[in-house]
Amino acid sequence: MNTAVPELQTARATHLVICANPSSTSFDSAIVDAYSVAVRECGHQAVVRDLYALGFDPVLKDDERPGHAGWAPRADVAEELDHVRDADVIVLVYPIWYGLPPAILKGYIDRVLGANYSFRAVHDRRGQPGLAGKPLLSFSTSGLPLDWLSERGQVLSLREILDVYLWRGFGMKQSEHVMIESVVPNMSTAYATAQLDRVRHTAARTCAMVDDSLLVEVDES
Repeated sequence: MNTAVPELQTARATHLVICANPSSTSFDSAIVDAYSVAVRECGHQAVVRDLYALGFDPVLKDDERPGHAGWAPRADVAEELDHVRDADVIVLVYPIWYGLPPAILKGYIDRVLGANYSFRAVHDRRGQPGLAGKPLLSFSTSGLPLDWLSERGQVLSLREILDVYLWRGFGMKQSEHVMIESVVPNMSTAYATAQLDRVRHTAARTCAMVDDSLLVEVDES
């Protein structure tokens, strides 16, 4: 009887990290770096797609609408879809601007995550190929306190509009959202370090969850 422990190195998990902040020196960029380093320390891969650095076009064209006759992804979308299909975890990192993520992230959802996925498919929960069954993890930053945002309904609405809708509508495995408040230019080093520690802890926990899933898949095969 073979009692050897399955080798996970043959199926290293990939975390697709989508960054939607125009500043390369932003705290969101620090989150991306901390998360990427942490998952690599767990033996996983991190693929970072910085939408602003890529010059990603967020505007959905008429011929890109779901169900359009002769639908085919444009070259830039096809490249992003390859990354989505290869990923085991989808990670979104963005600031909250006026209660919402930047428009470039909404455009990424429209053109990439929602590529050729109709409202009927959302309603029927068919599951978006490339996303179905995968976990969604989001990190958002805000200069305002969460209590202030929560009192105005923005915390709940953001989770419902972005996290829950994408998770259920695209047939994803689950969604988790880490909200980091009071991110301002003069925040203390201790506070910044504590928040990045939260990011690293979340990354390690996510890696452990994915490894457990891979072990189950190996056992079942």
